[in-house]
Amino acid sequence: MRLATVGRSFCLLLTTMLLTAGSTWSEAAPAQEKRTPLKIEGKQSLPLRVLSRAFSKVYKAPDVNSGTVAENVPAFQAYFVYGKKGAASDLEEQVWYEVGPDNRGTVLGWMSSDDVFEWQQTMCLSYTHPEGRYPVLMFEKKAELEKLTAMTPEARKEKVEKYYIDIAMGDVPADFPVVTVEPKKAVDITKEFYLLPILQFDEIELENREARILKLAAVTGEEADARTSSDIRVNKEYLQEAVQDSNSVSAATLEKLGVDIVWVMDTTNSMMPYITQTLKVVEDASKRISANAELAKAVKFGVWGYRDSASIPDIGYNVKNYTPQLQGIDQFADTLKTVNVTTAGSQGYAEDVFSGINGAVDETAWTPDAIRVVILVGDAPAHEPGHKWNTSGQSQTTLRAIADDRNITLYAIHIKDPKAAQYHAMAEEQFQVLSTNRGAEGGPAYFTTSSEDLAGFEQLTKMVTDSIIGFLEKINQEKGKIVATAPVPPSAAIPDAGPDAGGPVQTAPPAAPAAPQNSVNLDLFEGPQPTVAAGQGGELNAAQGKTNAALKAAFVQWIGSQAGAQAPRDVVAWVTDKDLLTSDIQSLEVRLLINKQQLDSLRETLKTILAAGRKGQISGEDFFSSLQAAAATTARDPEMIKRAKSLAQSGLVPEFLVGLPYKSRIMDMTNELWGSWSVDEQDMFLADLEARIMAYETIHDGPEGWVQLNKSDDPSEYVYPISLELLP
Repeated sequence: MRLATVGRSFCLLLTTMLLTAGSTWSEAAPAQEKRTPLKIEGKQSLPLRVLSRAFSKVYKAPDVNSGTVAENVPAFQAYFVYGKKGAASDLEEQVWYEVGPDNRGTVLGWMSSDDVFEWQQTMCLSYTHPEGRYPVLMFEKKAELEKLTAMTPEARKEKVEKYYIDIAMGDVPADFPVVTVEPKKAVDITKEFYLLPILQFDEIELENREARILKLAAVTGEEADARTSSDIRVNKEYLQEAVQDSNSVSAATLEKLGVDIVWVMDTTNSMMPYITQTLKVVEDASKRISANAELAKAVKFGVWGYRDSASIPDIGYNVKNYTPQLQGIDQFADTLKTVNVTTAGSQGYAEDVFSGINGAVDETAWTPDAIRVVILVGDAPAHEPGHKWNTSGQSQTTLRAIADDRNITLYAIHIKDPKAAQYHAMAEEQFQVLSTNRGAEGGPAYFTTSSEDLAGFEQLTKMVTDSIIGFLEKINQEKGKIVATAPVPPSAAIPDAGPDAGGPVQTAPPAAPAAPQNSVNLDLFEGPQPTVAAGQGGELNAAQGKTNAALKAAFVQWIGSQAGAQAPRDVVAWVTDKDLLTSDIQSLEVRLLINKQQLDSLRETLKTILAAGRKGQISGEDFFSSLQAAAATTARDPEMIKRAKSLAQSGLVPEFLVGLPYKSRIMDMTNELWGSWSVDEQDMFLADLEARIMAYETIHDGPEGWVQLNKSDDPSEYVYPISLELLP
């Protein structure tokens, strides 16, 4: 994984982004001589900060009997530390912090370690999609987790499976080593925001794979129960919620289900037969949907067309949204008839696929709370990042990451022309990355057909459309089925990741926590099989499985979002970032909380590095000599860059990124590495930077994903939990 380079210190982020009440409290604080915050041990300039739990207190002195400066401090308030007082004896664990809201010497008072924790790494964790993996176990003591990771896979499997079974049965004694567990339902960080700051970490090997043991704090916002610990040894209510199956859903929730289906289609002159065939599939679907009023209400359609650069004579357009508002099936069938191809030929085989996807992902008028589906249809690869006709500037990687953050499921249908075989591999790689949906087992939702097989294309488009419509029909059938106090079977409490992953033991315990009343456990993804042409049964059945897997992952995500699944709260625990039973699966991913000012700073920093790389290619200078020239325009110290052996030492990269638990390709850049690359390799590196810069612009300008940490925050203080996939 990679880390960002951010142009300014994270101090600014934490003061402007997270502090909401400092000005009010500072009036009550006594006058202080100007002081400077303490530094993190081993750092030259990075100040020590603490982050508050909900309903904390600021005291006048390091004593709970000294009186308070402020009470009911909300969660996520960040403070600079001006003084630190350790425990009075080895028998005590409490530490006191003298805190202030800024680094300019404003001191408020003292906070106890019961109310705050040190946040030295400035990164936080989030759960990956729960489908196909085991819930994260969070251990009270590091030693227990170290013992597990040091075991043979067989011994660890036996031990960890026993933990899962005990948790599923509710058999959790007071000395249970697992303090809490991730809920099985997907937690939507954009709706039920949670914070898992990294407090400490160690790098380890887990079955010859790089992994980490991390100490984290689980913190939630200002809700009344924010300080009610999710310790499953004492909080049985949370335990029961945590083990409910990921597709357990109430009938009332099902009433809100809708699906938006948006086609993104190549509309160059080779594509007319496929647009016509898609219209035929849509018209067939229209009859099926129109016959069911509930179904007609639940599904909406849209279509985007993409071509190539508008500078090509008579091309017509680069990207066009034919449905500024999503449409019902009957209206959409009429709209699809207006989608025509250009009569002008493109200059070269590649098209501007990425701009079509970027428009659909970022600018579609999505129905609130609907499952979002994009179906890409094309026969040519996209212009790569850095190409003058890639008007989005993005790559398949950045677009996929943004689609993940927007909870978009993408299917890709690649029409292969035998005469253009030299372009197939490039398009296949791009389409596969775009259609790699979070939580979808079985691989990318990527399907191919020959340009000479129009019937095969019809079968693929019909399969995808029928799967979605069939899913909604089954939902309508299930709405009336209510399961009251039905026990959750062990197989639901412990997911089976498949035979290759070494699934858990199938011991049948006597009883498990009951499912909530008025809910159903839905298993809707066996799905009707398409009409299979001779000789194509195996391929289409495999395609059907991928289609259903992607749809199931989207449904699981939707259920968690609508049910308001809650992350663990008010605990400090040790975890691994990999699944303990299937170590090739990432269970936690790193995110950086960043506001718009910081995002702008990150973008400008990458632009500086990009400009230096381009200048060096032209002038023949080494990479760091080019950076010295760039330093003059960014108020950096050219001499520091001259002395640097890597970009991490140049002063362009903030100190807080040094020593973090994930490596950065940017941070490790040296003159030797840059010089060892061919011009093409350098171009790929710089184009990748450019794609990320454009992704930041999409995030900056879009309304989605920005989180209001506290009720008093204004929009400039909202933060975006940006994933490492979008950081260089």
